[in-house]
Amino acid sequence: MGEIPFKDVYFTSILRDEKGKKLSKSLGNSPDPLDLIEQYGADAVRFSILMISPQGMDVLFSPERMELGRNFMNKLWNAARFVKMNTSSLETIPELDEIEHEFQLPEKWITSRLHITIQNVNRHIKNFRFNEAVKTIYDFTWSDYCDWMIEISKISLYGDDLNRKKCVQTVAVSILRQVLCLLHPFAPFITEELWHHFKTNNEDDIIKTPWPVHDKNKIDSEAEQTMTILQEVITSVRSIRSSMGVPPAKKADLVIRVKNELLAENYEYIIQFLGGISSIQSGENISKPPHSATAVVKGMELFIPLEGLIDINLEKERLEKRKQELTRHYESVQRTLKNKKFLEKAPQPVVENEKKKLEEMNLELEKLTSNLEMLN
Repeated sequence: MGEIPFKDVYFTSILRDEKGKKLSKSLGNSPDPLDLIEQYGADAVRFSILMISPQGMDVLFSPERMELGRNFMNKLWNAARFVKMNTSSLETIPELDEIEHEFQLPEKWITSRLHITIQNVNRHIKNFRFNEAVKTIYDFTWSDYCDWMIEISKISLYGDDLNRKKCVQTVAVSILRQVLCLLHPFAPFITEELWHHFKTNNEDDIIKTPWPVHDKNKIDSEAEQTMTILQEVITSVRSIRSSMGVPPAKKADLVIRVKNELLAENYEYIIQFLGGISSIQSGENISKPPHSATAVVKGMELFIPLEGLIDINLEKERLEKRKQELTRHYESVQRTLKNKKFLEKAPQPVVENEKKKLEEMNLELEKLTSNLEMLN
């Protein structure tokens, strides 16, 4: 008695429907949580509501927004299944410190990203910013771990270097275990289930497992910077292939005009594997090949020769036709938005939708014009 029972009070967000009305059974706009759990899963509902609940703001709720959590749970499950299938030969899971001397750029980078993630999650939880904590875990798991680390790991997992393969296997399992621990308070069921596939024989349930510890010495700014450039190169190559209609099965050549050739030389195998590239040529005085698509990344000029990859004349015709169609639509929406009667009578959401359409068409027109210039 006489002691303060607690010092902090957390007020949750108010859930409202898409029209801004507070969810209420009497209004009939409140979904049954059990129905949502039946449709999307308990963890997905819990995770989604946390993601869309910024601190101090009401939430515009709709059942469709629960798909965000369901998609994430599917992503996590598939990643765990891939890791399990490709690490079955591991008899024990060594501590990362034991094999740190074998790390190459991808392992240094993902370890650094993990410890930055732990640091940020801890800070957000301490400040009661649970949506930011969940988003931090989401971004690291979906992008850094699944989209980049796992994809890069396939080079070694499918290769012949057994020592390299074991190193990559160990990192893949260790990072996933840390992800499951970070995620457990927000998605307890799927993380407990997956934990039992990756825990050692003498370990307890995940709920009794120590919380991941942030180690500032594991943060490698040099690896982060190098990996960021590498990601931008690969993303630019993929973007060119997609926008120019290059078939996924066809390998392209890549020419890089750059003063320092170390990036291309040291990480050629990653660019080739993830970018669908057959050969890379780099140098300071390299000329741009004819009919090449172009991108610029951190002072590097990237050229992908398109001859032999696509029918250039056919692609020109396709782009010209699309540009003409889009220009007509663009001008039509422009006229609508200049019409005073429309602006006065149309509901605000309709006007905003037309403005959004105009912005999207303008971006596509710019891209079409750029692609046509490259082909010419």
